[in-house]
This record gives sequence, C-alpha cells and structure tokens, in this order.
Amino acid sequence: MVPVGQYMANLRRKGAKNGLGKNEDTATTRAAQLAAIDKDWNCPWPLDWQRHHRILTDLADADGHLPHIKPGVVFNGNDLGKWLQQQKQPAAWARLLPEQQERLSTLGIKPLKAPSPAPAAKHAARARARRSRRSSGAWQPSPSGWNGKAPTGQYPAATARRSRSTAKRSR
Repeated sequence: MVPVGQYMANLRRKGAKNGLGKNEDTATTRAAQLAAIDKDWNCPWPLDWQRHHRILTDLADADGHLPHIKPGVVFNGNDLGKWLQQQKQPAAWARLLPEQQERLSTLGIKPLKAPSPAPAAKHAARARARRSRRSSGAWQPSPSGWNGKAPTGQYPAATARRSRSTAKRSR
C-alpha cells in the first residue's frame, strides 16, 4: 500500500506514467474528483510552500489571523517561524504568485518594508569608487621616474626599469 502523500505526489506528476492516466477522459474525470475534494490538490506553487501555508491556516485564530510565531517554532518537522520570516522578506514576497500573496494577506501576513539605503552607505560607495579609480590606473612615469604605484606584469616592469635608468642619467 502506498502512503497517501506519495500517491498524491504521483498524481501531480506531469505525463501519464504515474499521473492521472494515459486516457484523457479518465485523467479529466480524476482531476475533477480530486478538485472536488481539495481545490489545491495540484497547486501551481511548490508543495513545500503549500504544506507550510496549510499548517499556518490551521493555526489561525477564529478571526483568521495568526498569533506571533517566532523562528524555531517547529510543527511536524517544519520550522514555521523561519519560513514565515522568509516569506515576509521583500525579495521573497515579490517572487510569490499573486494568489500566494493574497493567501498570506488573508492570514494577516504582510511583507516587510525594504530598508532605504543609509546616507553613510552612499558616501562609502562613492569613496570606494574614487579609491578604485585612483589605484586602477596603469603605472605612469613621472619626472622623477617613479610615482609610487607598483608596476605589474612583464611590460610595466620593463618600462619602469627603463624609466628609472633614464632618470638617473639625466641627473
């Protein structure tokens, strides 16, 4: 006997080998029967997401809102708090389908606001860019023959040696 969860996973598979059957009429009938039992039997999002959402829906109060769940709260091997925290992140929320967002909103779950970049961070980025522009230039000979930047590679090293030797001769 196959466990019910494995049987449902087999039915969700695309193709007919382990799915609803090769006969299109039979497959349509079976899909309709399963939809009558549970409209989410073949949801377009990952089953892991559906499993977490289903648990949270069962935990919701009578008014449909969830109590505060901290990361580390585990139910049937699923860390609900960590999953919930991940779903609230703006990047994760943006990747959800509109129907998933609506389902989370129904439970009172809203995305966190993305933090605005701090002015210090902008200043630090500009300073890094200036430093990289200054240090990324190739070795440039100066009147004294050396500008303090270390030449790298075979060609710059040879150029530096010639520049230093001509600078000595001109003194």
